Amino acid sequence: MNIDTIKSHLTKFDSDEVETFINYLNHLANEKKNGKYKNPWVQHRSDEYLAGCFKAVNKDGLAFDGRHITLQSTGVSFDFVAYKNKMLNIYPESLFDVQLVREGDKFSFSKVSGKVSYQHEIANPFGDSEIVGAYCVIKNKRGEFLTTLSRTEIDKHRKVARTDYIGANWFNEMVTKTIVKKACKTHFADMYQTMETLDNEQNDLEQPLGISIETKQAIEAIKTIAELNNYYKVNNGANAGVMEDFTKACASRKETILKAQEAPEIEAETNADS
Repeated sequence: MNIDTIKSHLTKFDSDEVETFINYLNHLANEKKNGKYKNPWVQHRSDEYLAGCFKAVNKDGLAFDGRHITLQSTGVSFDFVAYKNKMLNIYPESLFDVQLVREGDKFSFSKVSGKVSYQHEIANPFGDSEIVGAYCVIKNKRGEFLTTLSRTEIDKHRKVARTDYIGANWFNEMVTKTIVKKACKTHFADMYQTMETLDNEQNDLEQPLGISIETKQAIEAIKTIAELNNYYKVNNGANAGVMEDFTKACASRKETILKAQEAPEIEAETNADS
């Protein structure tokens, strides 16, 4: 990664936004954990690719801030705030209501003559009971729209993610983004084509859906081919009912491990002053 080369590709863009993006790339490239770089994949992305990510986001009227729009090893990622900001850029009068629905809550809605009416009784606003669904209400001059997400849909979205890191560590945020993205895609597809294309790089739509989330997490945690082969041998019986999907998931993990071996992690530089 050459910062000067990346900057040379972005001379026609707002200098402050470019500087924010460059600072973010430097942070990614230099962030360390236990003496090793946390994001070694950054060094294996071409300068043209990194500059292209900035250009694609900019073309969609958004700023690559490194907070709500970030870069992952799988591509550009948008959180739910970025989706809302895109809406507000075009329809600044838009009103959003995004909520998680938990066990014990009561939720009902109706739509009369295009007007959305709903009631959400929260059983315990400070509790942490099981999430059973989510909803997003958007109101602007194009109309009033209600979008819902069942727990079955939530689990399906989590399964097709290329990595379960977000779902495992920030489940509520993952669900919130999923429902906002679904609402925007369903009712404002014409506005979100670029974001949809970029953000879908985070998901593997061919990912097997038959295996459980726990099995998916276990497979993703495997680091070596030998460990993967042993895991497959020990667990194929338990996954006999979804053998095709189980085999496909293991094959996908094998491909990832082999790619990582071809581009080994960058070792931390020795600090001469230490």
